[in-house]
Amino acid sequence: MPMSTSLDLGQGSGEASTLTESDERSLGRAELDQLREKERDILDQLRHIRNVTATRRDQIRASCPTSADLISHLPAEVLLLIIELVLQSPLVGCDPHRHIKRELASLSRRWRNLILDSPSLWNRIRICEPWDVPFVKAHVARSAECPLDVEICTEDWDDCRWGAINDRLTVVIRCRHRWRSLVLKTTEKDLIMSCITFAWWFISFKRLTIMDDGLSGPFRFSPNADWSSVDYLELQTCVDLNCLSKLSGLETLLVRIPHVSSPPTHVAFSLLGLKTLSLSGYTGDLHFFPETLHFPLLDSLSVNVTHSRELMEAIVAPTLRHVCYTPYSCDSDMSSVFGNLSSKFLSVKHLCLCDYTELWQTARNTNAESAQAVSKAFPSVRHVELHVRHVEAFFDTEAACPADGWEHLKVLKIQGLFGDEISALKEWLRRRNLEGKPVLDVILIDIPSIFSDSRRFALYESFRPYCNVVVPLGLDPTSSLSSSDIPWEHLPYSSASQASSTLLADDHSKRRCEFCMGT
Repeated sequence: MPMSTSLDLGQGSGEASTLTESDERSLGRAELDQLREKERDILDQLRHIRNVTATRRDQIRASCPTSADLISHLPAEVLLLIIELVLQSPLVGCDPHRHIKRELASLSRRWRNLILDSPSLWNRIRICEPWDVPFVKAHVARSAECPLDVEICTEDWDDCRWGAINDRLTVVIRCRHRWRSLVLKTTEKDLIMSCITFAWWFISFKRLTIMDDGLSGPFRFSPNADWSSVDYLELQTCVDLNCLSKLSGLETLLVRIPHVSSPPTHVAFSLLGLKTLSLSGYTGDLHFFPETLHFPLLDSLSVNVTHSRELMEAIVAPTLRHVCYTPYSCDSDMSSVFGNLSSKFLSVKHLCLCDYTELWQTARNTNAESAQAVSKAFPSVRHVELHVRHVEAFFDTEAACPADGWEHLKVLKIQGLFGDEISALKEWLRRRNLEGKPVLDVILIDIPSIFSDSRRFALYESFRPYCNVVVPLGLDPTSSLSSSDIPWEHLPYSSASQASSTLLADDHSKRRCEFCMGT
């Protein structure tokens, strides 16, 4: 019996063990099935999420402009401003109104409508051979009542084409009351001006520019016309300066006199409202008498003529503040120009002495006598701009230093390729500090050279114990590369973005428009 009982117990234990393993496998399979079911559910949910995400993405993309289409969503005012800026800076030889404006109008219907319906894009009109009569009429019509800027260019037309010029000119003369500015680039300036003023003596435009080689004779202002509306006059031609008194409203006068033979003329006139005057060119046939050019409101004077002394003696300008002098030849002597003028320019606060600009001739350095003459002629200056050629004469401490006469000096700007003469400037600044005088702001504009940025920076740093140095923007003191391609002379007061714009503009100005040059 015990044996039997023992055997039965052993058999019962084996069956229980067998059932437990089976149950575990069943439970494992059931759990695995549940996990697989959850996996399928999760994958279905993920698939659904992906589909919804793709749908939402497509909807968002459909409702937003692509990167290539962003400009089409700009406000019309902003887009118009962009187009105006493009038209104002074309490539060399490009007529933007015949070429660029047409290309922009072909980009889209919106652009085309904007260009056609914007009078400000049609108010600049050229009278020249490529502009036929229908094209001129289209500009007159689409400019609505906007003020017109008219340019008449007939330099390349022969005499037999006068009829074609007149046909185009007639179109714009009919609306001459809308003219804002007039530019004449022609040898037939008197004839064209007669057509403009015929039976209409009132001049409506405010700006007049005349460019000519001067061989066709001096330009004469019609005595019967009313020129009082003209406040800006630029002349690059022969002209009787005595006639300028007729322009009673003139505020800016820029005259470039060509070197052509003409009879001697005595010049004496007054412009009571003139504020800016620039005279350059050959004045050998013009005779100025002392105190005969009266400009009571003149603020800025720029001189680059052959006979500067007579002009300086003739000018009477009690409110003059800015003077820029450029020698006409490499052997010009400033002592003969400014000597004994000590009481004439007491009001001048800003003096700029430029260097002789012709590259094929070398200008001589300024002598001490010239420096003394300049210092005495402009004793009240606060801002002085010099070329490096002037440094040694103005700041030599071995004799009486001409720069000591500038007791009110605050800003000193020097431009050029610095050499040994810079030591004289350092010594003058050091002596000035020892005397307890105010510290100057010194702007050093180094002409591009083989010097690296680091060497330039060391030069500027050597001045810091004696003055407040203004370092050209864009200078990298850690660079060892040459910066000969960077136009430092353009960067004294520019921001970094403006400096980049200057470099881009220089590169842009070298490119030529193949479309317009080929037509």
